[in-house]
Amino acid sequence: MKGIYLFALTAVVACASSKTERASIPTSSDRNLITEEEIRAVPATNLYDLVQKLRPNMLRSRGQSTLGGSAISDYPVVYVDGRSYGDVGSLRSLIPNQVSMIRYYDATDAAGKFGMINASGVIDVTTRQ
Repeated sequence: MKGIYLFALTAVVACASSKTERASIPTSSDRNLITEEEIRAVPATNLYDLVQKLRPNMLRSRGQSTLGGSAISDYPVVYVDGRSYGDVGSLRSLIPNQVSMIRYYDATDAAGKFGMINASGVIDVTTRQ
């Protein structure tokens, strides 16, 4: 019987400590936005790792975006300060300390803001000025 109580107490303590750890990282209510506060709170050597930790869905393939199966990527395109920067892998060359915000635009919003060629979405990185 003591074993069951000890197990239950251990489980409660483990759950409580993980809640405390998660609460220390500020999280934006917008799932398509990573704020500067979140960027500073999560240790990462590059932006790809940071996005993978905070919003991994931003890095996922959206599936084939055309009927003809042309060379358009199924993954979002990266823009830095409003200019085309490269594919999702190019996030590995960006340092989190230089970034103030990361926003994901779905295909519809990306087409309106960056042009029709961005059918798989856009990850827009804003650097600190």
